[in-house]
Amino acid sequence: MMPANEGQSMLNALVHGLTEPPASDAYPAADRWGWFADLYTDPTWGLTAAVPEFPRIAAEQIAAACRAAADESATVEQWQAIKTLAMAGLAVDQQPRSLTSAWSVVADTCTDAIDHLDGVDFGGLEAVLGFAEAIFHRYPYPDPSAAIFINGALNAWGRQLDPSVRSAA
Repeated sequence: MMPANEGQSMLNALVHGLTEPPASDAYPAADRWGWFADLYTDPTWGLTAAVPEFPRIAAEQIAAACRAAADESATVEQWQAIKTLAMAGLAVDQQPRSLTSAWSVVADTCTDAIDHLDGVDFGGLEAVLGFAEAIFHRYPYPDPSAAIFINGALNAWGRQLDPSVRSAA
């Protein structure tokens, strides 16, 4: 099992630019949107696994919109509807901080999606860091679960880029 502080170390490396974040703008948008879809729904490391309070039905809609962005069939209206959902989630009082952070990830993803649809480069770093923040709120140090979820996300990105995995798919 990974030491609990390793997740924090990975986050610090991302924040300080010591390592490239997953799904950075150095990679094709389709690859990045595919990974962002999994960020919400992957059953082992996604937001619905890491933050069980995050509504699965919302995650499925967001993942579908990410997949639509990957294949260039997404619409501004689709993402505006998701942004409305995110704003409603953020407006709820008395919810766990992990859930508030998860809704912030959605809002950041919406901003990136609308930029993408407008032909503007998007980075996705805010969503990646927000994902880590949600996890750290849900599993504060020294709980090793945070590192497990973050490592799962990083490994998933690495597998997605691995040419041997791509050719097998």
